[in-house]
Amino acid sequence: MISFEPLRKLLSQKKISTYYLRNKCGKYNLDNKTIKRLMSDESVSTNTLNAICNILDCDIKEIMEFQPDKDTDIDTNIDTDSNT
Repeated sequence: MISFEPLRKLLSQKKISTYYLRNKCGKYNLDNKTIKRLMSDESVSTNTLNAICNILDCDIKEIMEFQPDKDTDIDTNIDTDSNT
Protein backbone atom coordinates (compact mmCIF):
# COMPACT_ATOMS: atom_id res chain seq x y z
CA MET A 1 0.00 0.00 0.00
CA ILE A 2 1.14 3.53 -0.65
CA SER A 3 0.75 5.82 2.36
CA PHE A 4 0.66 9.59 2.29
CA GLU A 5 1.43 9.84 6.01
CA PRO A 6 4.72 11.61 5.21
CA LEU A 7 2.70 14.24 3.32
CA ARG A 8 0.36 14.75 6.26
CA LYS A 9 3.33 15.17 8.59
CA LEU A 10 5.04 17.58 6.19
CA LEU A 11 1.89 19.70 5.87
CA SER A 12 1.62 19.84 9.64
CA GLN A 13 5.30 20.76 10.07
CA LYS A 14 5.03 23.52 7.46
CA LYS A 15 1.65 24.61 8.85
CA ILE A 16 0.03 24.30 5.43
CA SER A 17 -3.73 23.83 5.40
CA THR A 18 -5.93 22.06 2.90
CA TYR A 19 -7.46 25.49 2.21
CA TYR A 20 -4.03 26.60 0.98
CA LEU A 21 -3.75 23.51 -1.25
CA ARG A 22 -7.19 24.21 -2.74
CA ASN A 23 -6.98 27.96 -3.24
CA LYS A 24 -3.51 29.48 -2.96
CA CYS A 25 -1.28 27.39 -5.23
CA GLY A 26 -2.04 28.98 -8.59
CA LYS A 27 -1.86 26.46 -11.41
CA TYR A 28 -1.19 23.68 -8.87
CA ASN A 29 -4.43 24.12 -6.88
CA LEU A 30 -5.86 20.75 -5.82
CA ASP A 31 -9.58 19.99 -5.73
CA ASN A 32 -11.49 18.72 -2.68
CA LYS A 33 -11.75 15.15 -4.00
CA THR A 34 -8.00 14.92 -4.57
CA ILE A 35 -7.22 16.20 -1.09
CA LYS A 36 -9.69 13.73 0.41
CA ARG A 37 -8.01 10.90 -1.53
CA LEU A 38 -4.58 11.95 -0.24
CA MET A 39 -5.79 12.10 3.34
CA SER A 40 -7.33 8.62 2.98
CA ASP A 41 -4.30 6.98 1.32
CA GLU A 42 -6.23 6.41 -1.89
CA SER A 43 -4.71 6.48 -5.36
CA VAL A 44 -3.91 9.79 -7.05
CA SER A 45 -2.38 10.64 -10.41
CA THR A 46 1.25 11.34 -11.08
CA ASN A 47 0.15 14.85 -12.10
CA THR A 48 -1.14 15.33 -8.55
CA LEU A 49 2.12 14.05 -7.08
CA ASN A 50 4.03 16.42 -9.35
CA ALA A 51 1.85 19.35 -8.22
CA ILE A 52 2.39 18.54 -4.53
CA CYS A 53 6.17 18.33 -4.98
CA ASN A 54 6.10 21.71 -6.72
CA ILE A 55 3.88 23.27 -4.06
CA LEU A 56 5.98 21.99 -1.17
CA ASP A 57 9.33 22.18 -2.99
CA CYS A 58 10.11 18.62 -1.97
CA ASP A 59 11.08 15.23 -3.34
CA ILE A 60 8.52 12.46 -3.91
CA LYS A 61 9.97 10.37 -1.06
CA GLU A 62 9.03 13.18 1.34
CA ILE A 63 5.31 12.81 0.63
CA MET A 64 4.70 9.08 0.26
CA GLU A 65 5.97 5.72 1.44
CA PHE A 66 5.45 2.08 0.60
CA GLN A 67 3.98 -0.22 3.25
CA PRO A 68 3.55 -3.90 2.36
CA ASP A 69 -0.06 -5.00 2.12
CA LYS A 70 -1.30 -7.13 4.99
CA ASP A 71 -2.78 -10.58 4.37
CA THR A 72 -1.68 -11.05 0.79
CA ASP A 73 -1.31 -14.35 -0.99
CA ILE A 74 1.76 -13.19 -2.91
CA ASP A 75 4.84 -15.37 -2.67
CA THR A 76 7.60 -12.97 -1.61
CA ASN A 77 10.34 -15.61 -1.94
CA ILE A 78 11.34 -14.65 -5.46
CA ASP A 79 14.18 -16.60 -7.00
CA THR A 80 16.57 -14.03 -8.43
CA ASP A 81 18.87 -16.62 -10.04
CA SER A 82 18.48 -15.98 -13.77
CA ASN A 83 20.05 -19.34 -14.66
CA THR A 84 17.03 -21.38 -13.63
